[in-house]
Amino acid sequence: MVWTVSIALCAAAVAAVMAYKMWRLKKDIYDFADSFERNLDAVIEGRRPDPDGETEDTLSGRVNEKLHRAEHILEQKSSEIRESRQQMKELISDISHQTKTPISNQKLYLEILKSRKFSEEDQELLDRLEHQTDKLEFLFQSMVKMSRLETGVIQIQKKEQNLMKTIGSAVSGIVSGAEAKNLLLSVEMEEGGGEGNGQIILSHDRKWTEEAVHNLLDNAVKYTGPGGSIAIRVVRGEIFTEIHVSDSGKGIALERQAQIFTRFYREPEVHDQEGVGIGLYLTRKIAELQGGYVQVRSEPGKGSDFCIYLPNG
Repeated sequence: MVWTVSIALCAAAVAAVMAYKMWRLKKDIYDFADSFERNLDAVIEGRRPDPDGETEDTLSGRVNEKLHRAEHILEQKSSEIRESRQQMKELISDISHQTKTPISNQKLYLEILKSRKFSEEDQELLDRLEHQTDKLEFLFQSMVKMSRLETGVIQIQKKEQNLMKTIGSAVSGIVSGAEAKNLLLSVEMEEGGGEGNGQIILSHDRKWTEEAVHNLLDNAVKYTGPGGSIAIRVVRGEIFTEIHVSDSGKGIALERQAQIFTRFYREPEVHDQEGVGIGLYLTRKIAELQGGYVQVRSEPGKGSDFCIYLPNG
């Protein structure tokens, strides 16, 4: 009987010790997990990890030391990126300035020459030279815009304002081209989508959103035949506001629809028309920088529907 009681007490003691060790192990694991998560958050936020009294001999201490080294490396990389961005900003500004001046001078000289009397053949050469100068100016402007957006030199400045006014400014830039081709232009706002009086108040960058919509409209004018139509439709959804630019143009084959938003891409059959293949890329980039995206629905011979999605929040 005595032996039985002793064995039972020993078993109970062992069980208690094991239970304590398990409790202690769980506590250590939870404490380590909390410490690791806290210090990892510090590194992500750019702060120095808290050693929390740990020594290098402990697991937490060794992990914290590694995190501290990672934080130091990330800070160095961030500093290098800031310096590189500043250098790129200065380079882009310099290129913009250095190209703007000679092109402006060239256009001025062309105006002076065109005011003089030349033979019909020489006048035609001057017209061609002026046309090529305009193309060169457009190319440089597009390249500078693209570089500034890609390197973060230009920051998107969103604020609550009337989206319809932004779209109206974009439309005004292509009216003359549309009239020259006798294109029918229409603008429609979904009923109930606005705040009344022809307004849709949306947080967006007016300058760059206008640029994005203008690029879509400019393409629509270029690739829609005389007597065709272009429709702008704005739809206020639950999450996104949609800006549709639809045309009755040539359409785009399905296998090419992903490529058209890449830099410098131009479809084979339009190489004889004006353009450098940057407009759609800029439109996609501008939408993404505002938390949105761009889609296209199109069939060859049935026109295209490009849509910019901008978040309502």
